[in-house]
Amino acid sequence: MLGIFVLFCAGQFYPAFGAQNILLIIADDLGVDSCDLYNANVIGKPKTPTIDSLATNGVVFKNAYANPVCSPTRSCLLTGRHGFRTGIGDVIATPTDPSLGTNEFTLPKAFAANSNLNFQLAHFGKWHLNNAPRTPAENGGWPLYVGNLIGVLTNYYSWEKTSNQVVNGTTRLSQFQSFTYATTDLVNNATSWIQAQGTNRWFAWIAFNAPHTTFHLPTTNLCPDYAYLSGLQSDINTNPRPYFEAMIQAMDTEMSRLLLSVNRTNTDIIFLGDNGTVSQVIQPPFPTTRGKATLYEGGMHVPFIISGPDVAGPGRTNSTLVNMADVYSTILELAGINVAATFPANVSLDSRSLLPVLQSTNTTLSRYAYGELFGTNILPSGGGQTLRNDEFKLIRFLNRREEFYDLLADPYEVTNLLTNTMSTAQTSNYNGLAFALGRYQQLFTNTITGIANGNAITAQRSTNLVYTLWRSQLFADNSWSPVTNVLVTTNGTISVTLTDTNTAATNYFYGVMGAPP
Repeated sequence: MLGIFVLFCAGQFYPAFGAQNILLIIADDLGVDSCDLYNANVIGKPKTPTIDSLATNGVVFKNAYANPVCSPTRSCLLTGRHGFRTGIGDVIATPTDPSLGTNEFTLPKAFAANSNLNFQLAHFGKWHLNNAPRTPAENGGWPLYVGNLIGVLTNYYSWEKTSNQVVNGTTRLSQFQSFTYATTDLVNNATSWIQAQGTNRWFAWIAFNAPHTTFHLPTTNLCPDYAYLSGLQSDINTNPRPYFEAMIQAMDTEMSRLLLSVNRTNTDIIFLGDNGTVSQVIQPPFPTTRGKATLYEGGMHVPFIISGPDVAGPGRTNSTLVNMADVYSTILELAGINVAATFPANVSLDSRSLLPVLQSTNTTLSRYAYGELFGTNILPSGGGQTLRNDEFKLIRFLNRREEFYDLLADPYEVTNLLTNTMSTAQTSNYNGLAFALGRYQQLFTNTITGIANGNAITAQRSTNLVYTLWRSQLFADNSWSPVTNVLVTTNGTISVTLTDTNTAATNYFYGVMGAPP
């Protein structure tokens, strides 16, 4: 991890809008390769008329990024904070893995802090944010949860179902075996709850297991285009892709039934994939080695649509870089909640609302897309961090190896620019991203420790880091560059001072970066 000290930071708050109802739908392991809205030139994709209808009535965000695996993305959605802050940067697979902390200020807690708005809340489907004994009520603040707690269903037709409800301050937990097809069961529960709300305002989080493994053949009425499949395990093992597509079509069919229970004239709907497609079924032109659990586009670039009455000029696309943490503030502002006034002042929030893009047909927000993978469970050697701007993307692996791509010219990351002599523009973008990536860390806080119009900067010292000095005349990210001929002095283990010894070094902004040797 990198540490970085910068001169200042600034944020914006956008005025609240306010929807009657909000519906968040998550597809599990659905990358852009399998969505016609993003990968139209590939023939092998299932028909998804329900998802397409969301695009017709909303905004398709072409550059949305999740984390490479499921648990970190769900944590970002629920807390508005990146994994290096919450401790969830990998799949939660064992009882000893980090879980969602009870101290996190989750979406349900933010709604509870604005109880005057009278929203009813429920979460249906996959949880995968902690292991026993805590429940989604205790960890997430959900007053009602119904679904499966774990990450993988070994059998979509026979699985352990959990009901977790808070009644008069008491948490009631029950677990039993469900023999209803999981995708159907989820929609059964969600539609029943939605219809029971009457005139109440509500927010529902719908987390499908599909199309995550275990691959299987749904019933023909849910995926009629795949009725030709045998469903035999030997066929699934040999030819998994059409079964994956059948699961997507079944999900889309059940989504249609779900949306029939919703008044779409007063309900904003957010649809997304939680990470990229798994390697054994990922579609070209994405390489099979660069799907889920990798920091490449195939592992992180996901479908993301916001649809509903709060979208001005529906049926459009937008190129804003979206982080899954942004869903947090977007949902709260759609509900009419003032995020700045609600979120704890002493806690870092990474979420930025997408409301300006929804309200204006010609707004594209300027920001970074960030992703991370701790690399302890799924892909121990592939962990690291990545950051992209409008054109370029930097990947920094845990072993300090780096790759740098021009995504406009090379969207499938074929040519690592660091292997060639780079142009001035490429170098400035690399330096800008390298410097900015240091903000996404857990070793230091983003306090004001930089100085302007001088040539030295002092920072907190950690004895296991090597420090470099960076400078900029404009304080714009792409104007930062590392400084050579630096004088480094230390005050024991307390602080380190880096001085620019270049005689021409005047009127610069300075930052210091600490990285493992």
